[in-house]
Amino acid sequence: MRGAQWRRVPWVFLSCLCSCLLWPMVLGVSLFPYGPSVGDQEFVRRTVDFTSPLFKPQIGFPLGSSLRDYLYFTDNGQIIFPESEYQIFSYPNPPLRGFTGWDPVALVAPFWDDADFSSSHGTIFYQEYETLYNEHNLLVWQVESWIKKFTHIRNYKARWTLKVTWVSAPAYPAQWTFGTNTYQAILSTDGSRSYALFLYQSGGMQWDVTQRPGNPVLMGFSSGDGYFENSPLTFQPVWEKYHPDQFLNSNSGLQGLQVYRLHREERSNYRLKCLQWLNRQPQWPQWGWNQVSCPCSWQQGLWDLRFQPISIGWWGLGSRQLCRVSSWRGGVCCSYGPWGELLQGWTVSTPWQFDQELEPWDWCCRGNDKPSFCALYQQRRPRIGCAGYRPPRPAWMFGDPHITTLDGANYTFNGLGDFLLVRAWDRNSSFLLQGRTAQTSSAQATNFIAFAAKYNTSSLNPITVRWLLKPNDTIHVQVNNQTVTFETNREDPEGQEIFNTTGIVMTRNGSLVSASFDGTVTISVTALSNILHASCSLPEEYRNSTEGLLGVWNDNPDDDFRMSNGSTILNKSDEWQLYQFGMTWKINDTRLLGKRDSPLPSNFTPVFLFQLKNNDSGENLVSECNGDEQCIYDSLATGNTSTGLNTKMLFSRYQLMNATLSKYPPSIEGEHVVEAYLGQTKLTQYTSGSENVIFTLRNSNTDFKLFENGTLLWTPKLLEPFTLEILARNAKVNLSSVLQPKTVVCACREESQCLYNQTSWVGNSSLEVAGCKCDGNSFGPYCKRSRDPCEEPCFPNVKCIPGEGCEACPQNLTGDGRHCAALENSPLCQNVSCPVNYCYNQGHCYISRTPDCHPTCTCPPAFTDTHCFVAGNNFTPTIHPDLPVRIIQLSLREGENATMTDVNASVAYRLGKLDVRAFLQNSKVVPINSGATQASGRNLQRWSVISEFQYLPRGPVIDFLNTKLLDAVVEAFLPQASWRRWNRSEGPRTNVNFHSISREDVYSVKALNVSMLKTYFKCNGYKGYHLVYSPHNGLTCVSPCSEGYCEHGGQCQHLPQGPRCSCVPFSIYTPWGERCEHLSMKLGAFFGILFGALGALLLLGAVVFVVLHFWCYPRNQYSYPLDTAEASPQ
Repeated sequence: MRGAQWRRVPWVFLSCLCSCLLWPMVLGVSLFPYGPSVGDQEFVRRTVDFTSPLFKPQIGFPLGSSLRDYLYFTDNGQIIFPESEYQIFSYPNPPLRGFTGWDPVALVAPFWDDADFSSSHGTIFYQEYETLYNEHNLLVWQVESWIKKFTHIRNYKARWTLKVTWVSAPAYPAQWTFGTNTYQAILSTDGSRSYALFLYQSGGMQWDVTQRPGNPVLMGFSSGDGYFENSPLTFQPVWEKYHPDQFLNSNSGLQGLQVYRLHREERSNYRLKCLQWLNRQPQWPQWGWNQVSCPCSWQQGLWDLRFQPISIGWWGLGSRQLCRVSSWRGGVCCSYGPWGELLQGWTVSTPWQFDQELEPWDWCCRGNDKPSFCALYQQRRPRIGCAGYRPPRPAWMFGDPHITTLDGANYTFNGLGDFLLVRAWDRNSSFLLQGRTAQTSSAQATNFIAFAAKYNTSSLNPITVRWLLKPNDTIHVQVNNQTVTFETNREDPEGQEIFNTTGIVMTRNGSLVSASFDGTVTISVTALSNILHASCSLPEEYRNSTEGLLGVWNDNPDDDFRMSNGSTILNKSDEWQLYQFGMTWKINDTRLLGKRDSPLPSNFTPVFLFQLKNNDSGENLVSECNGDEQCIYDSLATGNTSTGLNTKMLFSRYQLMNATLSKYPPSIEGEHVVEAYLGQTKLTQYTSGSENVIFTLRNSNTDFKLFENGTLLWTPKLLEPFTLEILARNAKVNLSSVLQPKTVVCACREESQCLYNQTSWVGNSSLEVAGCKCDGNSFGPYCKRSRDPCEEPCFPNVKCIPGEGCEACPQNLTGDGRHCAALENSPLCQNVSCPVNYCYNQGHCYISRTPDCHPTCTCPPAFTDTHCFVAGNNFTPTIHPDLPVRIIQLSLREGENATMTDVNASVAYRLGKLDVRAFLQNSKVVPINSGATQASGRNLQRWSVISEFQYLPRGPVIDFLNTKLLDAVVEAFLPQASWRRWNRSEGPRTNVNFHSISREDVYSVKALNVSMLKTYFKCNGYKGYHLVYSPHNGLTCVSPCSEGYCEHGGQCQHLPQGPRCSCVPFSIYTPWGERCEHLSMKLGAFFGILFGALGALLLLGAVVFVVLHFWCYPRNQYSYPLDTAEASPQ
């Protein structure tokens, strides 16, 4: 931290201290240090509007009920939280009504008004502070102190802080407005809670109120999901609202300070917990992770006694788990599905503290909506498969001792005494196993009555265990010479008993007692027919480093019979030679096994099988042995058939164990990442190196189709949560394996916009949705919304034409329709004020910037004159307080075991995001039943929800609620990747993933037609207004003047008493009457017409006379009789 910052910060303390000590003297708050000297970055653009680069806190930022991923600040005094990183607008005009629960944009507003940095004045500084790992920063510490003091919380540790300082910000238009503003906003979060501090420089808020038409400034915040708070100044007089530096904070005693709580409820932040856990881990795993693998099947793992069955009970881990822990190689837990298929394995560092080990996985993967966190987790805790799994090599000792060596050689040895069964070693550990035999009753045979083992490793103290045969086939167990007391293992589904101490885990199930030494060597001892039978499994590290009765482990049974002096007899040696071999491993040291209870006979010689076969009297004893030589020997030697049959049963069991350990499920080869574009089919081929393999899907889904030959067709239609699991089953060996490919779907408008490396999960599933890179003409989560000039509101009372933009500014204002301001300021009008009551009906008066400094009114929409007295324009009706609501009933299904509060919040969140924001509340949320079960095994819960919507007069709300609501609700409940996941949180979730619904699941309970609605909307004010309805504009109060109230060209004025017509004469008529409906002819026009008509008649008569005169005169003068002319020839 630079020295300048240290010098300035004490003034912040001083201002707070003085406010308490010097009362009633009130001090203005000092801004936190800002500028280059304290490491701030400057960001300014010399344009009317601009936005900062995006901030992307790693842990997100809690706002309302959501965890926001992005934020940016603007020149207009806002910090905005967009839904996607391409939804970037400056929004210069705040709503006149203040913040409400229906604000479409999530933002924090220290001083939201139209600023203009296009001149050379003003700038903005910012700095981001990330203190995820308790880094110390003086400013962050001071912010924490203020938050704790002013919000009365005790424990608060900021993990991410943003400081933004607007310095000398000019108002729009910067060319001729006076005064600038200097103020600061601090955002702070600990990951679960978030707060905002607004600090206004004392005397630094100097915008000229008279230059702000409409006085729209807004302070406070809105989360975009119903949580908001307006500044106490919001509804105060304008001169107070524009001077927040003079506002006294009653909690702090400081002027110019406002404090806001931005989170609705406190929630666990899994991103933060994941990052902090990752920071505590080494960059790479510190144990021998690559040496620890899972058994490839549940069946295989049950026979591997290094693994212990447990029941962890975490959702998503399958129903069965096996765990193994080693002090020097770490541990591993493996989860298996219903077919015994390996689902996943994970490493553990602390034995048997599985919840602690799984919590980081929960934080980074299961409870996190960002797959990138899970990828970081898997770097520290790589997934464990079975590729490196090697089953242990078992050796057996059973019956009147029959021994199977580590290399699988079988022989019978009836030596009497204490013997070295195996000594094994490697560079990290050593193991010693001894056995004690006694004579089997009166027979010339022996059997084991005690075993003792000792395990040494550099990381643990030596561990010794004894198994001692007691009457009634019971086993007395001692660990380090102390009797073992077993306890019921609550984590084991079969309820077997367990003893767990450092370096060893022992289990007891009836007469079977097993021990696992440090997760490497396992010994299992059974008491049956008063004989101890045992198996010993050694890890791969002991190969080529063993000796004793269990042979030399090198995969060559021919050299297994190596005596203590180093010489070797043949594998096919006779019984006597094998007896001599075994006796070389007799030991006299009793420190491990302890002293015998009775001395050994001195002249014992065993009987051999060839001798027993020569006795024909034993045929009945061996009839059930079916040729099994171990069974035959034990039956004849003891004279007891049951002893022989027990031996046969144990040998079969050990053979089954060996066979199961050697069987592997079918492999699956194919792509581990499948990417598809919404609506297009993607083909992927999966194969197996095994034969007789059939491929199936664990869970059916209409988008996926898998053929038995491994051909996968994926046609994503909807963004529904789904986990793709491909099962490969070999019915011949009854083993299965599963592959869970990473599935990524892209739902962008264009396929070229897909970002498959930037994904988020769809609900609680493994399906991921790709991010989208929008072009300049689109925005939104999937770039499906086209940019339109009307996305940003125009100046108040200015209409926006879709596709074109804002209309002209109101009268006497200048600008482009989005930015409007009073005309350029004139110095002559500095001291001129408006006359009292110059404007009527709540009109706003201001001095026009003309040479005569004439007062001018800005009127409500209804008025048409310059004094807000004459109405005639349309306006929005007022709503009766008893207006009924629109009611629907939803039938929903979810499989997340959500609470009633979570369902209510999630439904409200989706209905609040409909295209028309009219949702009011859910009046009833009731679970219907909980008996159904999904294919995945999770419970399917049904809910009945009654939802209410508010009828509003303006815009298409009425038409939407009555004709389009049901279809819109069905679309709103299509699964979306953007419903963020909150798991195990303390507050209500808004992201419950519901199943898709249809029209049958949405019922209309109550709706009002337009005629009924008109009774609840009133046109208060001037007489004569009436309601007119249109689907697009809703209900509007319309003046008769706009509907041709005045006839015959009369001019209409709507006065308080109603519409009045001014009749205007035209042509020869004079309109008259209340609506100018009557016409009268003008008197002068009447006589003019009369005399004109008479003159026309006289003129017409004269013309007729003349015509007749000239027509008749020549005809009389030249007429002769016809008969005279005709008679003359005669």
